[in-house]
Amino acid sequence: DGSSGEGGGQIVRTSVSLAAMTGRSVEIHNVRGRRTKPGLQPQHLAAVRAAASLCGAQLSGDSVGSQFLRFDPQAPIVAGDYHFDIGTAGAAPLVVQTVLMPLAMCVGASSVRVTGGTHVPHSPPVEYLEGVYVPMLKKAGLDIELTYSSAGFYPRGGGEIQVQIGGTGSIASLDLRERGALKELRAFIVTSNLPEHVAQRGADTVERAMRAIGRKVIIENRAKPSSGPGAAVVVTAQCEAGYAGFSSVGELRKPMEKVAEAPCQEYLRWWKSGASCDEHLADQLVLPMAFASGPSRWTTPAVTEHLRTVMWVVQQFLDVEVNVEEIEGGGGLITMSPRMNTVPI
Repeated sequence: DGSSGEGGGQIVRTSVSLAAMTGRSVEIHNVRGRRTKPGLQPQHLAAVRAAASLCGAQLSGDSVGSQFLRFDPQAPIVAGDYHFDIGTAGAAPLVVQTVLMPLAMCVGASSVRVTGGTHVPHSPPVEYLEGVYVPMLKKAGLDIELTYSSAGFYPRGGGEIQVQIGGTGSIASLDLRERGALKELRAFIVTSNLPEHVAQRGADTVERAMRAIGRKVIIENRAKPSSGPGAAVVVTAQCEAGYAGFSSVGELRKPMEKVAEAPCQEYLRWWKSGASCDEHLADQLVLPMAFASGPSRWTTPAVTEHLRTVMWVVQQFLDVEVNVEEIEGGGGLITMSPRMNTVPI
C-alpha cells in the first residue's frame, strides 16, 4: 500500500531496489497516496525504469500519474554501463540511490550516468551523496566513486552525475552508536550562471556562522556549468564514526545569505543532539544494512516517519529484525539484525 507511513516516493524507490535485489515481484497500489499530487511523477518513473533495466523487469502501470505499479524481475542483476535520463529537473541523486545498492551488491564493475536535477528542493543534493552517503557506504566496504560534470537546477535540469561501482557482492555491518570527534567540516558553495559575488556572500555567511560557534570550516566554491541559473549550499560533517549533511537550494528573491544560514543552523542542531547520523542518512542506511554481514547500530536526532516507513518496506521483502530505541530529546538508536539476506547471482 503506497499510502502507508509517509506515503511518498520513498516507498516506490525502496520497493523496486529490493525487488531487483531479491528477484521478488512487487505490486504497489495507491502510489504516493499521501501526496497532494499522487501517482508516479517523472523522477519516480525514471527510478522505476532504471531499476527495471538492471534485472530485465516487466512493468505494469509505468506511466506518469499512475497510482498502480507492478514490477516483475526477470533475471539477476547485471553489472554494466548505464545511462538514465529523467528528462526533467527531477532529482538525479534519488535515481542514483535507487540503483547504487543493487549494482554494488552484484559481482562486476558498473558505470552509471544519471541526467536530471542535481540540486532540487526536498531531495539530497549531489554533494550530500559525495560527502555523506557514499563515504558511509565506503566505510562499510563498498567500492564507489561519484562525481558530477554539470549542475541541474529547477526548472531546466540537465545536470549529470557519474558513478563508478565496483560490485563486491557483500557489505559489512556498521557500529555507529558513538559518532566520535569531528574530523572535517566542509561547505560546498555551488553556483551556476550567477555573478561571482553571490558565491562569495554564501562563503562569507558560512564562515561567520561557523566562527561564531568555534568551528573551522573548509569552504569549496564550485562554479558548475548548467543550462540555467542556480545556487545551493551544502554543509557536510565527517566524524571518526558518523557523517551528516545539511543543504539549502537557492530560490528566486531568496538572498544567498539566507540560503547559506539554513544548513549552518541545521548542522548546529544536529551537533547538539549527539547523534551519529543526520535524520536523512538514518533512513538511507536501512536498505544497505539489511544486507550487512552482521548487526548494525546507528543513532538519529529524530525518529521520522520516513525512517519508520523504510523499515516497514524492507521487512516486506527481507527477514530482518529492526528495533528503534527512543532516546532523550526525540532521537533514537536503530539496531538492525539481518538474517543472511543475499542477492541472487
